[in-house]
Amino acid sequence: MARTRIPTPYGTAFLHLYRNNKDAKEHLAFVVDHAQLEEGGDVEGGGERERYFIRSKTLDAKWSEDETELDRLTRGAYVGRLSPTTHRASKPPAPTTTASTSTPPSSQSRPLPPLVRIHSECFTGETIGSMRCDCGEQLDEALRLISLPPSSSSPGRGAVIYLRQEGRGIGLLSKIRAYNLQDMGHDTVQANLLLGHGADERRYDIAAAILQDLGLGEEGEAMGGDHDATRMGIELLTNNPDKVKSLEAEGIKVVKRRAMIPRSWQHLHQQPVAMKADEEQRMQVDEPGAVLSVHGATLIGGGGAAYGVDLEKYLRTKVERMGHMLDLPIPSSSST
Repeated sequence: MARTRIPTPYGTAFLHLYRNNKDAKEHLAFVVDHAQLEEGGDVEGGGERERYFIRSKTLDAKWSEDETELDRLTRGAYVGRLSPTTHRASKPPAPTTTASTSTPPSSQSRPLPPLVRIHSECFTGETIGSMRCDCGEQLDEALRLISLPPSSSSPGRGAVIYLRQEGRGIGLLSKIRAYNLQDMGHDTVQANLLLGHGADERRYDIAAAILQDLGLGEEGEAMGGDHDATRMGIELLTNNPDKVKSLEAEGIKVVKRRAMIPRSWQHLHQQPVAMKADEEQRMQVDEPGAVLSVHGATLIGGGGAAYGVDLEKYLRTKVERMGHMLDLPIPSSSST
């Protein structure tokens, strides 16, 4: 595996790449943890702030007896920020013990549970801005929310676990075929079934293993070395009850769920407001929908909302056929 710093429109994230023994795919984790990049974030000492750093136990471990500092730096096992003049390799975590030797955190210093999104790859939604689904928008919104500064409602840290399971697990080829069936009048569930697939073939055991490696989602105080983050459970960004159940079955503690409300539906619940002139100029209209283009992490753009007949059918199918936990919007009196 490896880790590196990635500048994004919402700030800096650490990109982790994982390999596993359950499939032949490389899965990813986008970790947002600004405290590691702040002044003093490159000092290892088991302090109050450091105990909450989101770090990979596997990455920081000692891989071989003859590994060099350069080996560790190259794979991303470093602290703080790399630069031509500053580069400090991390220390391997101390062996886990049966009792914690660290001072328990005070209630005032204990942060909110980290915000986590389990996201499945979607080439069409993320790369070319397809409005058949809301995947690109969800990835962008998750990164935006996790990157918000710490506050009473935002932990200011967390991770997006990016699983390589295109098309709810059926792959890109079958997904393209399913789109043709949808154009013939079938919804996304019916199309999968007609192709001989399940409505949703995704799995979340690998996501749980990545969370555990990052020290996320486990209750109780940290035990062992300096790099073990204090465990407290996670706040999960999802509308899908299957994700919550699957993660909890793998030992991940979900202490809170935050809904991912489609941006187009959020607008239906708000009072109409006059659009600013510069926003009007950036509005691009194209059949069958429109996208408000603002810089973001995917082609949909930050803060932009995708609209369209195909997207609306898909969103409603997820609620009505797949049990996603969202309230359907009430059409405005001006809609037809």
